[in-house]
Amino acid sequence: MDVLNFVRSQSGYGNILLPRGLPLPLDLEGLSQSRGRVELEIGFGNGEYTVRHAEANPDVLLFGMEVSPACVLRCAKRSRGLNNLRIIRTDARYMMKELFRDASLDKVYMNFPCPWPKKRHAHRRVTAREFTDDLAAVLKTDGIFELVTDDEPYAQEVRKRLDAHEALSLRQYEMNPERPVTTKYERKWMEQGKAIHRLTFAKTRDFTVSRRTWRDAEMHIKTGHPLNEERIAALEGTSGRSDDARWAFGRYYADPKGSRCFLIDTFSTDDEFEQRYYLKVSERDGDTLVRLDGTGNAFLTPAVRCAAEDLARRLGPNEEVS
Repeated sequence: MDVLNFVRSQSGYGNILLPRGLPLPLDLEGLSQSRGRVELEIGFGNGEYTVRHAEANPDVLLFGMEVSPACVLRCAKRSRGLNNLRIIRTDARYMMKELFRDASLDKVYMNFPCPWPKKRHAHRRVTAREFTDDLAAVLKTDGIFELVTDDEPYAQEVRKRLDAHEALSLRQYEMNPERPVTTKYERKWMEQGKAIHRLTFAKTRDFTVSRRTWRDAEMHIKTGHPLNEERIAALEGTSGRSDDARWAFGRYYADPKGSRCFLIDTFSTDDEFEQRYYLKVSERDGDTLVRLDGTGNAFLTPAVRCAAEDLARRLGPNEEVS
């Protein structure tokens, strides 16, 4: 979070979109200006392909989505001076449908995604039903999803599952395609004679999904109990878990001006997507109010929502102070 705040203010880096103050869904008309096409690359790694693709297609507004802060930083350095690339540090499984309206993207790319071969990781694959539904929703009719992989069993699974979706259809399956822009590992593997598989799917009909991101009004949780600083102090080091969502509470900070307002340092993770932010606790009409602090750069993923709910529960009337 702090790294991205630093990067955003430096002229030597590309455009990073931060959660704070970011309208959901994105205003693509305002961002695209005179550009006609809007595209998204998911999991861009070091950003080499992303930047070269943006450079080669100045009339395209390209978004890059990546969970790794280090990869975001590398891509931001590479993209200095590019006006048609926007970088977002988030997890597409949770935020793609929140950031983009139905039928808003012309094309979505994934270059060599992890195949997640273990059964317990099946929900992380692009073949997971929720992800394919989200993909079908955000693509325009006749919009394209392109996936490139070196893993043939994975390619066959993607081919079977996505072609069976009611709003997606396989248009092309290619072996060792010639691409104008390639990745570092793609070139390495092709030099070694390793087969590269490219699958191209098209959206064939209208499709929609429900959005679940909380708005500001929904992030105000009342505990039903007067504010108690002793309970807030007892939070440090506590944690929680719900399915793949995990969170932990760290130190708390009081308002130096003396108001009944506190910030709780909070860390959460949705599978491998980590976020750090502050939850704000304040007194209102004899009750305690919990919300995401307005200065925090956190997307409202399930883990963030769970952390806010758990914090309110721990400060509520049924929680005992040890």
